[in-house]
Amino acid sequence: MRRFYLPLVALLAAAPLQAAGPGQVLVDVGDGQVTASDLQQAIASSPFATQLNTLDEPEQAALRGDILRRLVVAHLLTLEAQRVGLDRSAAFRRELEDHRASLLYRGFLDRLREDIVIPGDVLAGMRQRALGDHESLAAAEAAYRSERYGELRRKTLDELIQRYHVRRHDDRIARGLSPDTVLLEGDGVRVRYGDLAGADGLPETFSAAWVRERLQDRVELALLSTAAEAQGLDVSARLDAYRAERLPAMLLEQKEREWVRDEQTLADYFAAHPALGEVSERRHVGQLVVADRELAESLRARILKGESLFALAGRYSIDPYGRAHDGDMGWMRAGVGASQLEQAVSKLKDGEVSAVIESPYGFHLVTVLERIPGSHQPFAAVRDRVRQALVAERLKDYTRTLEQRFPVAWRVPDHKGRE
Repeated sequence: MRRFYLPLVALLAAAPLQAAGPGQVLVDVGDGQVTASDLQQAIASSPFATQLNTLDEPEQAALRGDILRRLVVAHLLTLEAQRVGLDRSAAFRRELEDHRASLLYRGFLDRLREDIVIPGDVLAGMRQRALGDHESLAAAEAAYRSERYGELRRKTLDELIQRYHVRRHDDRIARGLSPDTVLLEGDGVRVRYGDLAGADGLPETFSAAWVRERLQDRVELALLSTAAEAQGLDVSARLDAYRAERLPAMLLEQKEREWVRDEQTLADYFAAHPALGEVSERRHVGQLVVADRELAESLRARILKGESLFALAGRYSIDPYGRAHDGDMGWMRAGVGASQLEQAVSKLKDGEVSAVIESPYGFHLVTVLERIPGSHQPFAAVRDRVRQALVAERLKDYTRTLEQRFPVAWRVPDHKGRE
């Protein structure tokens, strides 16, 4: 991973990908490709999208490199899933069909909401009672639409039950139900007991109330999705997007079950990697950063005379996040951030203001408001962390295997083919 990642970060910093056209191929993966458009879409949908412009160029390059690598891994997993026939499996086809029905169902309900119009006389009465209070008027309109929507939904479902000649077989809801037992049927609609299973399958203990509740939900899903399809609602694009996301995820879930067979697997991994139990010290940090040392020294002198570092950070800091939050950087783990800052913060007493610290980002003044000491946690407390670490390690090895099966060729602008 290191052999790949560091040169790619340097490359992305030297040749920003914003300059690449949407169709620019960045990576060939087997018989597929990752384009600049794919990367931009992935960045836009990531949790970091709103923070990207607040990062400096090396940080932006690192983020793009990480997301690009994830896209490559997703392509490799997709190709492998297709090779082993996972896309043709009954489980995957069932998931696609369930998701398609869900998309149609939600689309039908969205149209139902859009069709609700508040009559003019009713709206006039709402405005009169609101007396110019926009919030009260908005609440009244929302309440009307919600009530009307509930009525329309019930009425529509009743009409569809009649239209499709739906018959429920509640007399069959009893202990000993077979997954193939038909509980509801109509024109083009059939629901078996097995269709009611959720992600965890059917419940081990039979409950007639549970069956009736799930059957009612399934009736509504089946009828409204059927009606949406009859109306010509097209969900193919969203279904294709789901398929592209779900196929590699399903393969990864399958591999995770192989890698983590039981609790003992995790316990053994933790025993071999005790550092996973280490919880770093956390510090509530305040920071002011400016572009030149002279200004930083003058601001430090003002702070030592009684002015607030936080008030000055809100006026002078060149860090967008710090300025917006008046220098309150929140809680930060030890070992995170520029090494110059980490060294200085580790030596500060709580409430003490540092000397001016120079880093690649500017000239800093920092203070620590309070600390939470580090500790070593037992396996039970860090089980999820252990699982993530084990899976990440196995995935790295698995990805190397897939790269041998499906060659990866980097075509990032100015890439010379070197890792």
